[in-house]
Order: sequence, then C-alpha cells, then structure tokens
Amino acid sequence: MARILVTGGAGFIGSHLVDELLKKKHKVFVVDDLSVGKKEFLNSHAKFAKMKIQAPQLLKLFRKESFEYVYHLAAQKNLQYSKEHPVEDAETNIVGSLRVIEAAKKFNVRKIIFYSTAAVYNPDSTPPNKESDTLQPITPYGIAKSVIESYLQISRLSYTVLRLSNVYGPRQDADGEGGVIAVFCKKLANKKPPQIYNTGRQTRDYIYVADVVKASLRSMTKGNNEILNISTGKETTVNSLYKTLAHLSNTHITAIRGKKVTEQIRSSLANTKAKNILTWSPSINLNLGLQKTYNWFIEQTWQT
Repeated sequence: MARILVTGGAGFIGSHLVDELLKKKHKVFVVDDLSVGKKEFLNSHAKFAKMKIQAPQLLKLFRKESFEYVYHLAAQKNLQYSKEHPVEDAETNIVGSLRVIEAAKKFNVRKIIFYSTAAVYNPDSTPPNKESDTLQPITPYGIAKSVIESYLQISRLSYTVLRLSNVYGPRQDADGEGGVIAVFCKKLANKKPPQIYNTGRQTRDYIYVADVVKASLRSMTKGNNEILNISTGKETTVNSLYKTLAHLSNTHITAIRGKKVTEQIRSSLANTKAKNILTWSPSINLNLGLQKTYNWFIEQTWQT
C-alpha cells in the first residue's frame, strides 16, 4: 500500500486510474481544479483538494501528505485556448508541471509517472512512431509535453513517461475538443448525425482507457527512467470508425460531410518497447471498446 497523488484525478483518464489504485488498497489523493474534470467522477474513497497545480499550496500538500508516487495527468488541452492565451496555457502545462516536479524532488517522492502525447512527434512522419524518433511538436500542447519530458530527464527523479495515442472510453468529454469517438457516441446516442471532416480516410491509433490504466499501474514498479508509447500500434480510419459505431448502435444515421480542416493525415505509435519493459499489452479490441463506450453514453442520455 502506497501514498499516491494523482493530478487531474477527476478527469477522464485520471478518474479511472484513481478507481483502480483504490481497488489495490493504495491511499490516493486527488488534486484537480475541476476546470475539465468532474466532481461526479471523483471516487469518494480518495482524498481531494480543488487546486491548480501551479498554486503555492501544492508544496504544503506534499509536505503534509508524504506522497511516495505521483501520477501527473493535470493539463490544459484546449488547442484554441492555448493559441489565444499562450501564457496562461504555459502556466499550467509547463510551470505547473515544474512545480509538481520540484515538489516531488523536495519531498523525496519515489517516482513520478508523467503522461505525454503522440503530439510530440512530427505530424508528417510515417507511422508508427517509435520512442527514438526525432521530436517535432507543432502544437502548444505537444511542445509543453516535450519540454517537461526533457526536464524530467535532468531532474534526478525516478520517472516513467507514457506517450499516449488516442485514448477513448467512458467519461471522455464529448464537448469542446473531445475525442472523435466520444463525439460520435454522444451524437448517435442522441440520434443526431455526427460530422466527418475531410475525406474520413485520416487515421488514428485508438486505445481503450482501461488499457492505459493497466500500463499506468505497471509503471509504478517498472520502466524506471524510460519513455514509452502506450498504444495499440494499429491505424483506424475515421470512416471505418464511424461504420463500426453505426453498426454497434444499430442506427442508420448518415454522417455530415464536406467540411475541410487542417489536421494530421496519419498517426500511430509503436508499442513494442512498452510491451517488453512493462510486460503489458492492450487487451480491449476496438469493437469491444467502442461498445463499452457507446453503452456509457446511452446511460448518460437516459439519466438526463
């Protein structure tokens, strides 16, 4: 049993992680400012502080709680906001993350697990990307994540960096810049047509949230000072994704098409390194994951 801090623990991935850590009898503390995370996702058995990670009170929390491990998920992810408010964005994603790292060093945290992204890679490179590929982020989010990866490598802390591909599952936000699966599921659950941008032949590497949590748990004791892609290593087109979801949902709704946007054409991450180091592999195939996710959105529709 360990004392663990989860930043962003009321969010999509963080709340699932907190649930599993508590099942394993760890003592879990959540820090979340609830700007995106939701109070209803918080596990009542976890201690909670509503706080920004760049707040000075964070240091007091580390002193008081004597954390042994830190899972750092808290981040500002809205692309439009980051472009319009770059300073505020950096205060969370860079300065806030540095405050977490410095507090972890000062109070002798045994290990920090940091969540990075496929957006650190060159979007024009040929997938699947390997951890050794040259980084060339072009978004504020990807830039901030790559910067914190570099800081961790010189921090003298024990760490594992998990570069996530496109994570999906229950509790994912379907509003704003929610993932395409969450957006499609919410639309179909409400019997509304979703929109497919460009040709629909653009690809992503979709990994179910429970598989990310499983890799996260393994990272507590494995993968010290390693950077690991957490992914399926498989590309799926948006057209194929929608076809599968339309079938699973038993709907015959035609998607809206025609809008052109600038976006990455292909994306996938090689996961061989994570498989070997963490003795982990994704176990939820896309069809099953989509069914679980769609069922959750249907439940939310019934409740509202």
